[in-house]
Amino acid sequence: MSARTVTSLAALGAAALLAAGCGGGSHRSVPGASASHGKQLIEYYGCGACHAISNVTPHGTVGPSLVGYSSNRQIAGTLPNTTDNLIHWIERPQQIAPHTTMPNLGIGPKGARDIAAYLYAH
Repeated sequence: MSARTVTSLAALGAAALLAAGCGGGSHRSVPGASASHGKQLIEYYGCGACHAISNVTPHGTVGPSLVGYSSNRQIAGTLPNTTDNLIHWIERPQQIAPHTTMPNLGIGPKGARDIAAYLYAH
């Protein structure tokens, strides 16, 4: 195999990883969700009291920053950052990590999808 072929294959592999959402800064869509409603819910539930979130005030420091969230590889340091895992985490964080300081806020599936859409978009 020539050096040019190896370089081309490496570039294709890197492009495939980026397209799959494994690269930094990739934005993910959440089908059927409303990112603008997600922002409203983030403000309603007061998520900014603990987290720094793009275009949301206040910018808390108790929890991890959620700015540029789509580039995170894990949720709560344990789960792969997939749409389904994030939605589950938003709905029931205590079920996933019983000792987390993230409270169960009673957010339902539609609200969790909308919040996930906002986080992935910002």
